[in-house]
Amino acid sequence: MEQNYFLRWMGGVAFACGVWILFPFLKSFCVALLLAMASLPLHHLVELKLERNDFLKSISAVTAAAIVTLGLSLILFLPLVIFFFHLLDQPANTMQTIRLVGNSIDTLTTHLPSYLAWLKDPLDSLLEIAKAHKNEIITYLAGWFGNGLKILMLMLGEMTMIVVFFFFLIWYGRRLTLFLVPIIPLTRAIKREFMEEMIMTTAVVFYTLLGVVIAQGLAFGVFIAFFEGYNPLLLGFLAGISGIIPVFGTALVWVPVAINEYLQGHTLNVIIISFYSWAMMAFFIDNFLKLIILNFVNRTLSTGKNRINEFVIFFAIVGGLATFGFWGFLLGPAIIAFVVTTLRTLRKAHRSIRH
Repeated sequence: MEQNYFLRWMGGVAFACGVWILFPFLKSFCVALLLAMASLPLHHLVELKLERNDFLKSISAVTAAAIVTLGLSLILFLPLVIFFFHLLDQPANTMQTIRLVGNSIDTLTTHLPSYLAWLKDPLDSLLEIAKAHKNEIITYLAGWFGNGLKILMLMLGEMTMIVVFFFFLIWYGRRLTLFLVPIIPLTRAIKREFMEEMIMTTAVVFYTLLGVVIAQGLAFGVFIAFFEGYNPLLLGFLAGISGIIPVFGTALVWVPVAINEYLQGHTLNVIIISFYSWAMMAFFIDNFLKLIILNFVNRTLSTGKNRINEFVIFFAIVGGLATFGFWGFLLGPAIIAFVVTTLRTLRKAHRSIRH
């Protein structure tokens, strides 16, 4: 008995030391673990197909892990590559656009329609104040831009670590599971339930998010194709990806487009773009279509007997985004799945004790 207690204490100390060492990368590791859990069915499918080839059979595990990791890398990094490619491909055009926007600010109030004429005097006053504090505004924007670049670099580093952890977790996932699961002092049924619940919930959230991204991208890309001077493929792609970002979401894409139309004097286009973007993407897709996709994926992937309610997962995503930022869309539902599974297990254990 004393030996068992000693071994448990040693196990706790070993786990604490592991967390201590990985603490700077703990968030990246947890996100990579959840993504690996969501990608397990896809990895197994790719591995089985590779095993049918005699030449690739001996390296099917690492090759399948590399293929799935490549897919994740494209999802994470391709949007940034496309954005900066179009931004820096023709720097002269980019600078010219910035100058045109700056020059258009002076004539901002001249484009107001008659029913908004009452805004002319307040806007003129604000523009005069802005001109008087031009240097302070430029300094603030420069600092804000610098902080934005710093956050972007940190995010790129975090995404790189996620991809690295993801590859090794996918590659060695089976061996790690066979090594760690027997150590957990629970019955085989309880451990299986925990694993199935966590994998199912993570997969539901991941594929739901993927469906929402595709819906957002198609909705805006097809719509903006009816307006001249825009790249519908690029803007649709950016609108889909930006839909994941908390608070701002797709407004990061359609608001600049609406401002551009306003500066060109196309007031009707501004109203159409703003109303469509809010009604379709911010309201319908985010509040209704997301729940429909979530319900469909949840019913498809789960067995039905231990399925977590769609509204619980929905609010777990929202709470996760508010608490953990961008990666909260995975961490929030994973924590809720852990809590729900633990409560179900305690309830079953309590029933078994009573009977």
